[in-house]
Amino acid sequence: MAILMIFSSLETHSDTNKGTDDMDIFFDAHCDILSAITKPEELFSNNRHWDAERALSNGNFIQVLSLFGEGRNQHEIKDKMEGQLAMALLAEKSYPERIKIIRGKDELSNFVNCSEPHKAGCLIEVEGAEVIGESLSELERLYEAGLRILTLCWNYDNAVCDSAAGDSMHNGLSAFGRQVVERAEELGIIIDVSHASDKTFFDIAEISRKPFIASHSNCRSICSHRRNLTDEQIKCIAESGGVIGINLCPDFLNNSGNAGLTDIIRHIEHISSLVGTEYIGFGCDFDGIESLPAGISGVQDMGKIIEALLRLNYKEKDVEDIAGLNFVRLMQVML
Repeated sequence: MAILMIFSSLETHSDTNKGTDDMDIFFDAHCDILSAITKPEELFSNNRHWDAERALSNGNFIQVLSLFGEGRNQHEIKDKMEGQLAMALLAEKSYPERIKIIRGKDELSNFVNCSEPHKAGCLIEVEGAEVIGESLSELERLYEAGLRILTLCWNYDNAVCDSAAGDSMHNGLSAFGRQVVERAEELGIIIDVSHASDKTFFDIAEISRKPFIASHSNCRSICSHRRNLTDEQIKCIAESGGVIGINLCPDFLNNSGNAGLTDIIRHIEHISSLVGTEYIGFGCDFDGIESLPAGISGVQDMGKIIEALLRLNYKEKDVEDIAGLNFVRLMQVML
């Protein structure tokens, strides 16, 4: 059910903007489905958290597809990520009527303004700079292949930076990591601070000249997990012009790990109270987490979050922004 269909079905909310011509689109900033499937066809239908068929049941949909791998060493991780990239590119080549990888602002605008009802838009992200090793030329090669978002690390320190779950190998960004951030911004690759250590975060904030994002992170003042953002970090991302994607992992939603829809809303409301709704989006982490909040069984249930916000008297425009337009506007500037 598309966002505007949800709007028209709810009569319990107030302060709405009926008749608006705003775009109707969902944007999710982080999904690990590529690491969970083995062939391109599974992108369109499967029994996991995300597939294109269920995503499009919400309305027009843009999904950031993450390249992710675990392994015994950097080479094994890189090989897995390269295989996932090849699979995404093959899916686009084999099924052009069903999926479009967005590489630039013109492609993004064309997709948003002329979106086809049965085609999913995608952007390519890498979760962990292991894929570039210690080579800026590899970063450049991956950009040419379609990489547009760089999550600098996962749960381990790497050659670029320290992770929130790492051993503080570099005390933040390494010297090479600073070069990576600078070159990524020059190319048009968005820097993502999710999973980064606090010191890495503030090193990025210090040297970055463009907006940066937290693609799938929540609020540490609500749930004390180290993967979540402090209030200072939330304000810092907003000051840069970036966006924060709300993560649906129960362990990041509350300290008990038994989360529901109310917990998702609490994180949205907290960020809104600090910086406003224009810096909030979704980074659900579908297929990258073992469980989901009660009432959410997959991407097809994202509309339930929209309904909850409307029932809390959020303006339709603000809800549309959270559902997708905040990230879309950022991409239109950054790509």
